[in-house]
Parts: sequence; structure tokens; C-alpha cells
Amino acid sequence: MRPIYLISKTPYPGVIHIPILSITFLTPSIDFSEYEGIIVTSKQGISALQNYTPEWERLQCIAVSEPTARFAKESGAIHVETAEGYGESIPKVLSAKQRNGKWLYLRPEVVASSWVEHARLKGFRIDEAVVYATHCNENAFIDTIEPDGVLIFTSPSSIRCFMEKYTFQPTHSVIVIGKTTQSALPESIESYVSPDTSVASAVKSACKIVQESKNSSPF
Repeated sequence: MRPIYLISKTPYPGVIHIPILSITFLTPSIDFSEYEGIIVTSKQGISALQNYTPEWERLQCIAVSEPTARFAKESGAIHVETAEGYGESIPKVLSAKQRNGKWLYLRPEVVASSWVEHARLKGFRIDEAVVYATHCNENAFIDTIEPDGVLIFTSPSSIRCFMEKYTFQPTHSVIVIGKTTQSALPESIESYVSPDTSVASAVKSACKIVQESKNSSPF
């Protein structure tokens, strides 16, 4: 049976988890009264808000995907709308609602999408606050990645950290959680994008690959 490796910050049942990322939360000064709403592209952006007073909860919230939106609601956000799972879909939500107020993007130290610049060109006012930084977790690496492994990546950072320690093999199958993550792969690496931008969807795709490999095996 081909092993499935989830290369991400958080685990998922039934697969081998490599917690390749560590997160450092930052606390820049933020006056939430200046903003109509907040924009988050990861659960970490919401987690960072736990370092602030609950005044942010009254704001409109645009979450990049359904899992992030669900986590925002669980964390106290009241008015939450969901984009289509990738950064470039966020301006569509802003345009559909004709939002003219100022928005705050709660972002990581390093971003992999230029959606903010595109939104500003369309006239939206967006400030940015760096509320967390992602680092490679040097204690999380394992000795061996099996050559027939199915690899799941959930962010560009997880790919970057993976390549610091390991080498992609032609026999690996690679699944990514979205197109932004896919763009971080070397051009020579073939990959599959999970149908939905969730770990559950990516794991389901990985299990399908494993099953298909098993069915095609002559043994």
C-alpha cells in the first residue's frame, strides 16, 4: 500500500503527518475601528486575532475558503463571506457587494499571491497587517520519504520547506490544495489539484490514487 504523507502544519486522520511548518504570531498595533472588514487567507490569520480584543468580531469578514470561513465563525466572527478558495477570487467578493470602506488583510510575512495589488487597481482600499510568520520546523523532518509515496502539500511554504530536506522522485504522486500552492512547485513536477481547497478533499484524492495503484498492480 502506497503511503500518504500530509506535509502541513496540522494533522489529519489516517495519513502520515509531517508537521513541516511552525508559526510565530506577531502583534502589530491595529485600530479595528478604522475598517469595514477583515480579510483572511488562512486559519492562522484568524488565530492571530486571539491576541486582540474582541472588537474585531463585529466586522465583516471575507475568508478565502470554506474551512477558513468555518474557523472564523468558530472563533467569534459574526458576518462571514467566503471566496472561491484562492486569493484572486477575493476581489470578486468585494466587487459583488460593492464595498467602499477600508479593509484589513491579516497576512503572513511572506505571501504567494498578488491579489491585493489587483484589488487596489480596482479601487478597493486595503491595508495589510503582518500577524504571523511561517518557518520550517527543523524537528519535524523524518528520515525517509518512500519513493512510491503520495505527497500532499497545503501551502507554498510547505513545498519550500520540503525541498530544503528532500528531493521529489519521479515515482511520487503530488497533490496540492490549490492553484497558488501548485505554482510553488518546480515546473518539472506533475501534480493534481484537489477538487476543494481543504485537507479532507486532498486526502480523499490521495486515497483514490492509492486505490487505483493497488487495482493496477499485477501482484
